[in-house]
Amino acid sequence: MIVIDCAYDNKIALELGSYLTDKGFSAKTEGSKVTVNDTDIEQILGYFLKETNLQEYSVRKMDSTNFVLAKEVPIEDFGFQRCEMCGYVVSSEEELMVHRRAHGIQLL
Repeated sequence: MIVIDCAYDNKIALELGSYLTDKGFSAKTEGSKVTVNDTDIEQILGYFLKETNLQEYSVRKMDSTNFVLAKEVPIEDFGFQRCEMCGYVVSSEEELMVHRRAHGIQLL
């Protein structure tokens, strides 16, 4: 049994449940979670996002039976900073400057 957690987005969960049922899958929706018996669901979730024009959403496989379908939100929207060289995340511009120095970048 596969559980797809739609991150408290009940509307998307209902859409996904309907989509899966229309495609012949046995899907059950409870709140923002969709349960399906098919183990080969990852590719189908990708098709769902394309066919329903939900490019701002993505699917993350948490383990062999759990997926998260949620809207991508850049960490910068939460006030964090990201190193452009390695992707390291810090909470302030000062921390980012210190981190950049570890790469050998001398900033004035």
